[in-house]
Amino acid sequence: MNIIFVVNFGLYKKITKIENVGGIETNTNDVIKELELRGHNLWVPENEPKEPEWVKNGEVDIIAASTHDPLTYLQVGKYKKRFKNRAAVVRHAHTTVEDMVGNIFPDKPIFNKLLEIWLRIQYGPAHLLITPSEYSKQCLLGMQHSLTYPIYPVSNGIRLENFTENKEYGNNFRRFLQEKYGVPLDATIILNVGLSWKKKGVDLFGDIAKALPDYYFVWVGPINNNPDIDKALMLKNVIFTGFYDDIREPYYGADVFLNTSRVENQGIPLIEAAICKLPIVAKDLPAYDWVVHDESCIKAEKTEEFIDGIQKILSDNNFKDKIVKNANKIAIDIHDFNKIGDKVEALYEKAIRIKKIWDKKRNI
Repeated sequence: MNIIFVVNFGLYKKITKIENVGGIETNTNDVIKELELRGHNLWVPENEPKEPEWVKNGEVDIIAASTHDPLTYLQVGKYKKRFKNRAAVVRHAHTTVEDMVGNIFPDKPIFNKLLEIWLRIQYGPAHLLITPSEYSKQCLLGMQHSLTYPIYPVSNGIRLENFTENKEYGNNFRRFLQEKYGVPLDATIILNVGLSWKKKGVDLFGDIAKALPDYYFVWVGPINNNPDIDKALMLKNVIFTGFYDDIREPYYGADVFLNTSRVENQGIPLIEAAICKLPIVAKDLPAYDWVVHDESCIKAEKTEEFIDGIQKILSDNNFKDKIVKNANKIAIDIHDFNKIGDKVEALYEKAIRIKKIWDKKRNI
């Protein structure tokens, strides 16, 4: 297949001054790399402005996109019109209204409605949508007035080979914390990973840290300045590192992974933690249905439940070993990107068939 992949991560990072957009950017890069490895032709306009010959010749099979900004919408529309006789449109629908509420705009009905309208406009031109989970599929179905495309849940996946254990990873992270923040090398580290948006539960993270002053609570990921972060940083045992170059080091250098997010369409850090054999304490979210409370993680709702879960893991090695082993096995079984690549490739081919059927019906 010949594929144009539209993204505008560079524009977003320039506006927000962050170094990584998180799971969306990681997954997009993985998909592009995988499709290239499978012999497909890929052109990413953001990375290479010059059109390859197959684009100039109109030999485009797929127009794919994973960002949802106005420029992406205009580019997809332009290419769809230009290659209307051949190219199908696939949108990687990482974004839902539920996922964005209160992040970019205030959590107000008017802004949430506008966001819903915008996402319907964004996804409308697609012949097929790929979304990370069954939960995010249901969210997308819920905002539609009239559905014009099929939606398929496919895990973002993890490239297992990128997370192979190395004893130096943990040592490097521990030394970093000691040198920059004065954290003892043998301290107990409770880790969270991701953008520090309001939906990620920064306030809950701080409340848990306040109740467990003997442990260090470290949040790794681009910092989105807000009052919740300022309040959490008043605690001596809370650290926000900002962007960290090698994410494997925090996973292998921590003792517990703590996820306090209020909503996720999938939650890549949870999968990465499981791959790195880091015990998990997480909010009980629909997207986390692949792990089971007390079997492969601890799920919590109230602050006290998070506190009890962390203490149980740190005090009961047999329990910790059990949930680590189970979560790791499940993550490898269902989130291995080698398997995800097969699904994405098949859905791109399906989108081409769908377009042909739609075009045939329109011509009848």
